[in-house]
Amino acid sequence: MTMNKNQQKMAQYGYTINNVMSRTDELQDELNPLFIQLREAIDNNKVDDFKKDDYEDIRSKFAAGTAEYAEMLKKFESAQVPARFIGNHKLLTKAFASFVEGCQQMTDSLGDDKQIDVDSFNAAEKQQDEASEKVSKFLNKIQVLV
Repeated sequence: MTMNKNQQKMAQYGYTINNVMSRTDELQDELNPLFIQLREAIDNNKVDDFKKDDYEDIRSKFAAGTAEYAEMLKKFESAQVPARFIGNHKLLTKAFASFVEGCQQMTDSLGDDKQIDVDSFNAAEKQQDEASEKVSKFLNKIQVLV
């Protein structure tokens, strides 16, 4: 059975959403333990206890993860969206962009020599949490329309 153009567009859109969100979940699973280490060190005033190499490794992994999130955002921005999903897709893309901004802000808060801008780190965490909730909300709305 062959698909018509609309069905093909729908399948491609579903594939894009699934790919981006699957990789986002994988990246979050990779980065979350590092975030928890930072969060606990900040909360317990133990940032100086990090070995320099470990801290630099976290900075490097956060930067790489943020760059990958930015690439995934481009996939959302360039997706061929079926007409009935355009509104929710725009909201989803905006929420994902806010998530990526929060990731960049958190990465930027990790300065050289274990100098963390705690206010910026905390604001970035809050932005990521709020954006993640919105991403989930708009994904759910899109799934309902399928």
